Parts: sequence; structure tokens; C-alpha cells
Amino acid sequence: MPEMSGIELHDILRIRGHHTPIIFITAFPDEKAHAQALVRGAVCFLSKPFDGDTLSRCLDVALKNNAGESD
Repeated sequence: MPEMSGIELHDILRIRGHHTPIIFITAFPDEKAHAQALVRGAVCFLSKPFDGDTLSRCLDVALKNNAGESD
């Protein structure tokens, strides 16, 4: 994203009260960004290329977390 990082967008969404589960997908793996995303509550941080099973597991976690918040 040219104007801001995914981490910055995540922070803005949280400040505005949005609690949508977020899965980060990047072509540029970075351990610092990975750690920052997970500490801030991201569901997963995937680096390309990744396999479908990994994405499927992340989506399952995101859906379960989201369902728990709406109870």
C-alpha cells in the first residue's frame, strides 16, 4: 500500500472502533512487521507464497473469533 503500511491501517481501524478480524498477506516478509501485527491482534501474518491449507486455517480462526465477538 503506497500511502501507509498495513500495520498503520490496522491501527486506524481499531482506533475507529472496527473489530474486523485482519489477516496480513505480504510479498515482503519482515519479522518486525510480523511481530507487530500479531501483538496488535492480527489473526495471521502470511508471506507469499503460502499454501491454501494455511490460508484456510487462518480464515477458520478469523471466523471463529468474529463469531465469538458477536455473541
